[in-house]
Amino acid sequence: MGNSLYTIYMPRDAFSRRKNAELVARSLNQLDIPASVNHRHDIVVHGHKVSGSAYKLTSSRTYHHGTMLIDADIDNLKGCLSKSRMHNTGIVSKGVDSVPSPVTNLRNYSYTVDHQFFCESVTSEFALAYNSGMKVEPIIFDQNSTFPDQVLKIREELTTWDWIFGQTPEFVNTVEGRLDWGPVHAEIVSRHGIITKADIRTNNNLVYEPTITAAISVALEGLPYSHSAVDKALQKVDAEIPGLINPENEHVAFSIRDWLQKRL
Repeated sequence: MGNSLYTIYMPRDAFSRRKNAELVARSLNQLDIPASVNHRHDIVVHGHKVSGSAYKLTSSRTYHHGTMLIDADIDNLKGCLSKSRMHNTGIVSKGVDSVPSPVTNLRNYSYTVDHQFFCESVTSEFALAYNSGMKVEPIIFDQNSTFPDQVLKIREELTTWDWIFGQTPEFVNTVEGRLDWGPVHAEIVSRHGIITKADIRTNNNLVYEPTITAAISVALEGLPYSHSAVDKALQKVDAEIPGLINPENEHVAFSIRDWLQKRL
């Protein structure tokens, strides 16, 4: 894909966004690439961003994750991150917004830079900053490697629902569509991975549609935000209001489920 991913994992009391970004920038300087760190802690070359960062802070440790653009498809990247594409998702978050920035590849400043050179240079700078200059011997893993217990523990943690969804900031997902029986509008509010409010509406005034959309809305509240949420909501409706969904109207409930599952 033309980019390298890196993560600096360290105790929280030793963590500094700028210090870590400057470490990576110095590693690029060692490759004769004139990188620096801007006020947003992005790594830039001549004002163009070559690496952005994301952070995870816990009570005792931190993860500083970055993506270094070495020889990526910049046009494709810009298309994925365009405001028009992002706004079309219907999701409005209270998280920190990304700030659009001009980007470039390291390849524009070096014919020789590649993933290996980048890794070796970052490792060298890490040793100077955190290992008293003593060389750090890399440990290389592949699909046949036996991972240390601590790595397995962290990998297991990173695949849990709590890690992936449980700490997300509040966001609102608004979607509209037209089903076989009429138009439908849904507004789903989620905080820390839990649906705190759901409002599914239709202006179809037939017998079943308004009642079923309202029942599913109420049942969604309190459920984990996931593709299976609507199925679980239908189970709650069946348990709490037996007979509401029956052979005469189940097509309404199932069409809402199939439509909304693709958008959660």
